[in-house]
Amino acid sequence: MSERNPPIPSGAAEDPEVLYARGESLDKADAALGELARALDSYLRAAEAGHVGACYRVGKALLEGRGCPRDPAGAIRWLRQAAEAELGEAQALLGWCFESGTGLERHYERALRWYAAAAALDDPVGHFRLGELYSRGEGVARNPEAAVRHWLRAAELGNTQAQRNLALALAHGLGIERSHAEALHWCRKAAEAGDVDAQHNLGLLHVNAPPALRDPEEAERWLQRAARAGLPQAQYALGRFHQRGLAVQPDPTLAFEWLRKAAEQGHIKACYRLALAYERGLGVEISKPRAMTWMRHAAELGSAHAQYEIGRRGLFGKVPDMLPEEAVAMLERAALQGDARAQYAVSLCHANGVGVSRNQAKAYAWLALAAAQGLSRAVAKKAMMENHLTPRILLEGRKALDAIREQLRQDRD
Repeated sequence: MSERNPPIPSGAAEDPEVLYARGESLDKADAALGELARALDSYLRAAEAGHVGACYRVGKALLEGRGCPRDPAGAIRWLRQAAEAELGEAQALLGWCFESGTGLERHYERALRWYAAAAALDDPVGHFRLGELYSRGEGVARNPEAAVRHWLRAAELGNTQAQRNLALALAHGLGIERSHAEALHWCRKAAEAGDVDAQHNLGLLHVNAPPALRDPEEAERWLQRAARAGLPQAQYALGRFHQRGLAVQPDPTLAFEWLRKAAEQGHIKACYRLALAYERGLGVEISKPRAMTWMRHAAELGSAHAQYEIGRRGLFGKVPDMLPEEAVAMLERAALQGDARAQYAVSLCHANGVGVSRNQAKAYAWLALAAAQGLSRAVAKKAMMENHLTPRILLEGRKALDAIREQLRQDRD
């Protein structure tokens, strides 16, 4: 037996408090030394002796596979025992199990009840998770004000996720009066605690702040911290920050490098912007083949901008080996994502029989979608079509419009 982990004194071996303290000590030790399994053994012995905190620790370990194989069903038994003994941490974690369907059937109302019980004990995670359910309207009617109340209390108790959510609510006036200064305050707390998402958000808050609060240096500092931590959203934001000339010393080459890092992690917007950078020589030497490679990649990942560009160029023969019907299919992918320009282009293809069979009803349907988004040329052309189409074709067009809208609704759901 090593001196670092001395044996439990005889006579105190089965004392649940001593066992629990021993478990905590081992829990903090280096996992590579196999201390997690020994910690779990101490927690388990304490839990079997009725120690509520140990019941929670055993449940959490079984849930995470910490020092043992994962056993969600076994975890629930121990967590429920601790939760019913009114341990807030256990109540919050049991609520999460119900919310996520881990170890038992998903049940938002039961999750809500356990979160509420934890919040009543002023548990920060309970407040945070309860705020999440109120924010999304899961297991309870959607209530942004209630969400903010719980996030505020969790934030005051030091929960960084709640601080980040509260900051966004304050920045956008969701469930609380809008205050950019307060948003910066709470987001900074989470960022300084090491929350990488909050560091990214704080950078953006400094970029988009009212003039009196705007701070490019702080924006770049926090975006850099999150970007260097590997967060693709921050890498993209930092690239665009330099590309748009918002930095104190804008650097196109640096912009390109950060966009490339984000794109290599599969960030859709970064892939599209990287394609444009190669196409236009923004911080890198012009390369049409590389531009098209990244444009296609962005399109396959779901970028409506990239899908529109490839489809539009394909119709004019500017994409090698792309047939007109392939170009229309690409435009339709963008159109189904709500891109008004693509909807207008698909309408023209149906109206003129380019890449698809000529169909005035479908042409009208796609045109109506683009017009509903305020695309000026679509609004004007829609009025002209309504004056020239026969009542029968116009009726077919409106039925086609309803079908497309239903497809869009299903895609959103």
